[in-house]
Amino acid sequence: MNLKKLNLRQFSLKSTLFIIVSLGSLINYPMLAIAQSNHPIRKLAPEIEIRFNSSQKKPPDRGTPPTNEGTGSRGDCLYKPKLPPLTRLVGSRDSKLTIKERPSFWIYTPYTRQDAPFGEFSLQDGDNELYRTRFELPIKPGIVSINLPPTVSSLKVNKSYRWYIDIECSNLEKSHETSTPASLTGRVKRIRLSPEIVNKLNTATTPLERIKIYAEHGIVYETLTELAALRLNHPQNSTFKKVWVELLSQPEIGLEKIAEEPIVGKV
Repeated sequence: MNLKKLNLRQFSLKSTLFIIVSLGSLINYPMLAIAQSNHPIRKLAPEIEIRFNSSQKKPPDRGTPPTNEGTGSRGDCLYKPKLPPLTRLVGSRDSKLTIKERPSFWIYTPYTRQDAPFGEFSLQDGDNELYRTRFELPIKPGIVSINLPPTVSSLKVNKSYRWYIDIECSNLEKSHETSTPASLTGRVKRIRLSPEIVNKLNTATTPLERIKIYAEHGIVYETLTELAALRLNHPQNSTFKKVWVELLSQPEIGLEKIAEEPIVGKV
């Protein structure tokens, strides 16, 4: 009889402990869920609208073509009717600002290394050529960047430069098909940030907040460079893609034709 009572007491004690542990798990679960929701990766993609500021004073045009599409005649390639033409993402008279000593230059190319053996990029200060390089085109059409190496002199503040891209296609002579210009030209001007903008950038809590600040002040080179980096580092993030497409499709940017094209990377 005493043995049965002892077994009953042990069973009752185990049941009580099980109930206490279960209640503790239920109490702690909301706190665990809250902690997981604050994971830093999720902070990268809040709901945010980025708009390019078109209120910047427009300087008189001194030769920069009004279109973002290819306009030169030094390089001709086969016309690809199913793809957008060779297009610059930065460098028009309304989107030429950068804060970097050596910014990245973004273009869309429908041409690949099968179409052309190489492309050429040059940066000029008036009649002086500061840098020239050949680059290999990507293996598929898409948006690419051309970066200046550390050996190139830093861009001077408040000075405008002109850059050129020529793509030398190899298959034009072998065909009688229609050709299209394969050259681009654009501008870049480095500016110095005001203390107010620097403070805003330093207090931004997410990458998209920084990008929004760049866009609000017309600093297009860094707007696209940092947003493209987010897309390349987080290819499955739908928020980054949505922000990218909406930004390029704005009338002030005028790049809706290539907004959905893939970002290939740098060449």
